[in-house]
Amino acid sequence: MQEESSRALMGEYTICLEDFVLETIIGILPKERERAQKIKINAEFICQWNPKTHFENAESHFSFADSSNPPLKNHDNIESQNFLDYRDLREFIKDSFAREFGLLEEAQSYFYREIPLCFPQIKAFWIQITKLEIFEDCKISIKINYQK
Repeated sequence: MQEESSRALMGEYTICLEDFVLETIIGILPKERERAQKIKINAEFICQWNPKTHFENAESHFSFADSSNPPLKNHDNIESQNFLDYRDLREFIKDSFAREFGLLEEAQSYFYREIPLCFPQIKAFWIQITKLEIFEDCKISIKINYQK
C-alpha cells in the first residue's frame, strides 16, 4: 500500500484492463484460421503523468458544480503527456487483433513494440492473452512484461 502511495506522489498510476474478451483469428492450426475464437486480455499499465501541471490547469478542464462527480470537459484539449485515456488504450488493443496474428507470440511482440510508441505515458506494463476455447480441459496464455 505504501508503494502505491509513493507512486501517486511521483505522478504514477496504474490502468488495469481485466477480462476483456474478444473474438479473433489467432493461431496456426487450421481450425484456428477458419473461424474466430474467444480470447481474454488482462493487463496493467503503469503510467507517468505530471500532477502539478494537470492540477494547475484543472479549472479549464473540469466543472466542479457537482463535486460528487466532476465531469471531464474539453477532453481533447488535455495534453497527451499528462493524461492517458483508457478508452484509447482499450480501442488500440481491440483494433490490433484485426491483424489476425498467426501466433500468440506475434501478438505479444506487436504490443511490446507498439504500446510504448503509441502511448509514451506508459513506462511499464504487462499483458496476458488467453485462448479460452483451444482445449476443453485448460486455457492457454502467454504473458509479457515491459519496462522502460
